[in-house]
Amino acid sequence: MPAAAKILIADDHELVRRSLRSLLASQRHWKIYEAADGQTAVEESRRLKPNVAVLDIVMPVMSGIEAAYEMRRLVPDTKIILMSSHYTPEEAETLARLFGDGNFVAKSEVGTDLVPAINRVLPLELQSV
Repeated sequence: MPAAAKILIADDHELVRRSLRSLLASQRHWKIYEAADGQTAVEESRRLKPNVAVLDIVMPVMSGIEAAYEMRRLVPDTKIILMSSHYTPEEAETLARLFGDGNFVAKSEVGTDLVPAINRVLPLELQSV
């Protein structure tokens, strides 16, 4: 059996986290972890060293942008995907290029776009089937 990919979801809305966990848990080889704000995401990323962190841009305590910056420094192998419903696609793409490995998923599209976005940044052996 292949190793499990570790995916960290950070969003300040519990319902969003639960929905994303449910969506991603359908991938048998992925272990899903959660954080309620950017600071917790940074702390969890240091502890877990996730393969991928999915960060909401707008969060209390520490934004997804600030968390992505810190994660780059502390766990540089973690791939980052930013998500938000507060930015135009153009703004989000610019932020994603600067802070998120070029990956952005609009919250309105997570149901169809998040799993493929994660697969794009994972090594082949950790991708969903």
